[in-house]
Amino acid sequence: MKLRHIAPDQTEITTARGDIVLFSYSTPVAAFVAGGGYIRTEEKYSATTTDHINKWLGDRFAKIVPQDNINAIA
Repeated sequence: MKLRHIAPDQTEITTARGDIVLFSYSTPVAAFVAGGGYIRTEEKYSATTTDHINKWLGDRFAKIVPQDNINAIA
C-alpha cells in the first residue's frame, strides 16, 4: 500500500491491487478501481469534501455508489 498526501486534508492510498482511494479528512470518498473505473460516494458530506472529490476527479466520469463500496476498498 502506498500513501500520498495531495493537499491539506486530502490523501490518497494506492493498494497492492492498483486501486486508488481518495480520503477527505479521514473518510474515503472516491476511488479508482482497477479494471472498473472511477467511483464516488453517494453520501452527502460537507461542501469542502465535495470540492475535494470534484477536484480529484476533474472531468472524469465517476459512478455514484454507496459509501460501503468505497469503505470496502479502503
